[in-house]
Amino acid sequence: MTTFDTLRVKVGRRPITVVELDLDFCQNTYGSAPCTAAVGTTGSQKCFNCFASCQDTPNYNKGVKTYSFCSDTALLPIGTNIFPCVTDVDIAPTQLDPKGFSVSASVTVTMRDFPHHDRGIDPYYATRSYSPQGTFFGKLRARNPYLVNRVMRVKEGYVDDNRTIYTRSRTYFIDHIEGPDASGSVKVIGKDILRFADTEKSTAPVLSTGSLSADITAVATSFTLKPAGSGAKYTSSGTIRIGDELMTYTGLTGDTLTGVTRATDGTAADTHSAGDVVQQCLRYTAQTVPYIINDLLTNYAGISSAYIPYADWLTEAGLWISTYTSSVVISVPTGVKDLIEEIELSFGVALWWDEVNAQIRFKVLVPAIVNGTIPSLDETGNILKGTLSIQDNEKDRVSRVYLYYGLNSAIANVDKENFSNVSVVVDGTGESVNAYNVPNTFEILSRWVGSQAVADEVCSRFIGRYKVTPRELTFQLDAKDATLKTGDLVDVHSRLIQDATGAMALSRCIVLEASPKDVGTTYEYVALQISQNAATAALIAPDAEPDWTSATAADKGKYMFISNDAGLMSDFTQGPHIV
Repeated sequence: MTTFDTLRVKVGRRPITVVELDLDFCQNTYGSAPCTAAVGTTGSQKCFNCFASCQDTPNYNKGVKTYSFCSDTALLPIGTNIFPCVTDVDIAPTQLDPKGFSVSASVTVTMRDFPHHDRGIDPYYATRSYSPQGTFFGKLRARNPYLVNRVMRVKEGYVDDNRTIYTRSRTYFIDHIEGPDASGSVKVIGKDILRFADTEKSTAPVLSTGSLSADITAVATSFTLKPAGSGAKYTSSGTIRIGDELMTYTGLTGDTLTGVTRATDGTAADTHSAGDVVQQCLRYTAQTVPYIINDLLTNYAGISSAYIPYADWLTEAGLWISTYTSSVVISVPTGVKDLIEEIELSFGVALWWDEVNAQIRFKVLVPAIVNGTIPSLDETGNILKGTLSIQDNEKDRVSRVYLYYGLNSAIANVDKENFSNVSVVVDGTGESVNAYNVPNTFEILSRWVGSQAVADEVCSRFIGRYKVTPRELTFQLDAKDATLKTGDLVDVHSRLIQDATGAMALSRCIVLEASPKDVGTTYEYVALQISQNAATAALIAPDAEPDWTSATAADKGKYMFISNDAGLMSDFTQGPHIV
C-alpha cells in the first residue's frame, strides 16, 4: 500500500509541495431560499458567494472553500483542481525556548499570478455579462478581503507513478497577503496559532469601558455604572478595580453592582469620582497551571479548544506539578502572551505550536520518564555527512537562581522591589575556583508561585538543567530518517562528542527546532543537550522485571535500579541519580 512514509524512503521519490487556503464561502445559492437576493433589486449582478459581495447578509451561510496550489515543476494529479503556481516555500519553524515563550512558527509561500477564466471558482461565471477577465489572485483578494486568520496548510509530500499525491500537513493561519506585484508575484504569509496571544491581539482581562455614574465614598457597598447598558459586559459577581483599590461584589442588577466588599487584596479603601473607570479583574483561586493557560488561550486569546489537547496537558502536569496551584488577581489588561511567559518561567514549563499535528503542546521541563526506546542517531547511519555542528551556549549556563514571589499587592508592578519573598539556590561547586569560578545568575519574577517549597523546587530544577554549559547541536537528516518533532528526546552518537577516554559519548538532547531544509529531501534540526549531571527520572519496576545485568536498554531507560554506595551498578557502570 502506497503511503507518505513508503514514498519518503523510496529511491527516486518525487517531492511535491501543496499549499491549501481555506477561505470563507457562502453555502447558499444566489436567489434561492433562504437567499433573498435578486439582480436588479439588491444588486446589479450576482454575488461571488463571499461575504464582501453578499446582497443578503442576514442569511449569509458561511462555509469553507479550499483553494489548492502546488509547486510549478510537479507532476500534476489527474482530475483534481490544483494550480501549479508555487515558486517558493520558506518555513520558519517553531523554536522551543526552555526559558520563555517559544518563537512562533511562520511560513511565506510565494506564488505566480496568472490569468484565469473563473470556472470552478465563480459558481455563476456562465451567467456573467462580461467576458473572462483579470488574474486569479487579483480577483481572489478582491472577493476575500477578510482572509486574515483563516486556515492555511503547507503539505510536503510525494507523487507516485499514478500521479497520486501523498502528503503530510503543517497548519498555519493567514496573517496577510502581499501582491500581486508588478512582476505577478504573490506572497501568502502564515503564522502559528499562538500569535493570537500577542499583546496587540489579546489581553486578560479585557479592557472595561464602564465607569462610575456618580461619586462614591470609601465605605459605599453598591454603585451604578455608566453608560446605560454597561453592566452587560461584567460578570454577575467578581472582582473590580477603581483607581488603586480592588473590591469584590456578589450581585449585578442591570448596571448596579451590589454586595461590594472594599479594599481587598492588599489595597486601601478610597473615595472615587464619577467617570472613574471600573475595570473587571481576572481572578484565579488555587488553579492548576494547565487550567490557567487553557483559560487564557481559549477565553482571552480566542483559540479554539480543538487545537488544545487538554487531556494530554493534564497528564503531563499530573506527573510533575500536580500540587502546583496559583491564586492570582490580574487587575490591569495584560498581554496573554506576557502572562503565559510568566507562568512558563515560574514553573519550568514550555508551550509551543506543533504545526504537523495542529496542536499546542505542553511540557514540564524536567527529566523525561522514558516510555520506550529513545531514537538514536549517528554519523554513519543517519546524520548527513558534514552537517553536524556543536556549540557551547555559555550565556545559558546558570549557577544561581533567584525566584522572587509573594507580590505585595495585586496592584503592584511585577518588579523585584514589590515582592516580599525570594528563593535562592546556588551551585557552589560550579562557582568554585576549581570549576567555572564565576557566577551566572538567572532571575524569575513570579506572581504565580505561592510557597517557599514550590519556589525552591523550581530553582533546583533550573540549576539541574543549566549548571553545566548547555551544548547546542545542529544536524541534517535525509527525509527517510526525518521523524523527529520539536520537543522529542533523541540520543546522538558522534566522534565530535567524546568522554574523558576519547571514546564516543552518548549525548541526550531535546529537539528545539525541526525544519525542512529542502522540502521532501532533507531536514534540519537544532537540539539542546540535556545536562549529564541532571537527575534522571524513572518508574519503579514491576516484580517481573530482570535485574540490571539482564535488563534491556529500554528497561534501563525507563525503570529505577539501585546502585551500591559508590553509585556503581553491578557491571561497574555509573548509575543514574534519582529525582
